[in-house]
Amino acid sequence: MDRSDLDAGYLERRGFHWYAYDPALESFTYLSASEPRGGAVPHGNLVSLASDPIHNVIYGAGVPTGTIYRYDDASGRTQDLGRPTSYGQPYVYTGRVMWVDGRDRLYFTASNWDEPGVHDHVHYYDPETGFGEEKDWLLKDGLALETGQCMDGGKRCVFADDRGHVYRFDQDAHTWAYLGQVETGKTAGWGGVEFWLFAVKRGGMSVYVGTSTSPQLSVDTALYKFDFETGQTQRLCAIADLDPALKHLHVHTGFNARDTAGRFYFANFDGSSKHGVIVRRIDSSRLEAALAHSKGVVR
Repeated sequence: MDRSDLDAGYLERRGFHWYAYDPALESFTYLSASEPRGGAVPHGNLVSLASDPIHNVIYGAGVPTGTIYRYDDASGRTQDLGRPTSYGQPYVYTGRVMWVDGRDRLYFTASNWDEPGVHDHVHYYDPETGFGEEKDWLLKDGLALETGQCMDGGKRCVFADDRGHVYRFDQDAHTWAYLGQVETGKTAGWGGVEFWLFAVKRGGMSVYVGTSTSPQLSVDTALYKFDFETGQTQRLCAIADLDPALKHLHVHTGFNARDTAGRFYFANFDGSSKHGVIVRRIDSSRLEAALAHSKGVVR
């Protein structure tokens, strides 16, 4: 993705391309090379992905239009599925996370302050019936989902927006529930803190969340734990306590990135080429044990 502004400027740039990495073979493949234009679409980019292993396809949500695309691995082709007819504005803020349930439905969200009633709930795409809406699956303040993680083969998922509102999806019951908001004692949103780090703890009962902020604000970023059952928030430590190298970095992002040992990963940066990007790995068991025995720096 080389552009995410919500205006017509995307028409002056080339479209996105599909790539694949096979960890077993350690191979990197340029999938779009076989498509007619050598690319997936003429214009536009993707900001979120979701796979459907049953049909062997990958969905992508586009920016700035909110269009849904589908890549078929067997044919090596990209299909433009369009977008919900309820979208009245040409450009929408596309949610950064979406998912496919066991019934092969793709769920996604978007935001647009000019259309609060259109974007205050979850939308879906069904391969058999097309686009639809779950009007009872409400979103606080009409904010699109930004982070999340699915468990038990996709039967249970938890999600959050960048203001710290947390939700749970249950496939078997076909339900959507609001679990509460991460409470930091600081203003959430523009001019305050935002949430882009979301790592569900083993067992699926709580999640680690991290705050990000603007470099112009004298607000420290921190790591918290949010309990899904009680809705309570616990502050664990400042992000800088994890590693002194993170002290001057103010953006911390990553979700659904965990290895077989249960460690979660996230990226840290400030947008400048001078500092680059640091990828940090955290062993949550060791972290909490260290915090329980020390109020100082955790390394």
